[in-house]
Amino acid sequence: MSFPYPQDRTRDRQEKGAQPYQDAKEAMSQSESVLQTEAEEWGETHQREPDEDRTARVEAEMEERLRDVNREVGDDARAGS
Repeated sequence: MSFPYPQDRTRDRQEKGAQPYQDAKEAMSQSESVLQTEAEEWGETHQREPDEDRTARVEAEMEERLRDVNREVGDDARAGS
């Protein structure tokens, strides 16, 4: 797929009208607002989290990620030898 050139966009607008561009712009703004709302909700829920709970959650996530990394390294070592 090639990238559209500015002259292609102008030609598309002349042939198809501005409606596809308006639809795309509206869809993009809606998805951005949904992402913003989700980010704010996530931040608010984790902001109120007590330090002990946050520490326990972070430690559990780190242990899980380290297990995943160790598993991947072990799989790579077995596949490489």
